[in-house]
Amino acid sequence: MKCHLCEEKPCSKGRPCLEKDSKPLYKDPEEAKIFKVAAEVEALYYCELCRLEEIIEFARRMNYRKIGLAFCIGLAEEARVVGEILSKEFEVSSVCCKIGGLKKEEFEMPLRPWIGRVTCNPAEQARVLEEEGCQLLVVMGLCVGHDSIFYRHAKAPVTTLLVKDRKLGHNPAAAIYCRYIRNNLNYNPKERRQEEGEA
Repeated sequence: MKCHLCEEKPCSKGRPCLEKDSKPLYKDPEEAKIFKVAAEVEALYYCELCRLEEIIEFARRMNYRKIGLAFCIGLAEEARVVGEILSKEFEVSSVCCKIGGLKKEEFEMPLRPWIGRVTCNPAEQARVLEEEGCQLLVVMGLCVGHDSIFYRHAKAPVTTLLVKDRKLGHNPAAAIYCRYIRNNLNYNPKERRQEEGEA
């Protein structure tokens, strides 16, 4: 499939170019409910709610009472604000990416003075939020790849509130919408090297 190259998008008009029997994919009662509630939130509040408000409304309609935040330590202040907002209505558990204090040397990871010696621990983040009985997990700025591990280990439904993009102020869509950025995408990045004498 190369749907990104299709100009007509006939699927969106009920005329799919490829017939698929997708209905059986939503037989699981919880997934069927998530599927329906997501459509309700979209239909009832289209262009009326920001992403955070949509998460709150989705959680309400799913009757979730406990929300888990999995956040990057670099977004600790943002996680505090989101936690305060969600705590007005839900029980909130949160877990920072550095939980467990795993040393990078233990995994033969590169060491650089500007990023520290402790690695992120996304599998543990997922496990802790599972142990705490969270019904909905909200990701805030986990690194590319670390987020993938978190999603794989998560048992509860996961949604993403914030995506980390250090270069573009956590707005990765700017690389798509802004032609100046898009025309200057760095396809052959130069690795940042440790300077002489840095420890």
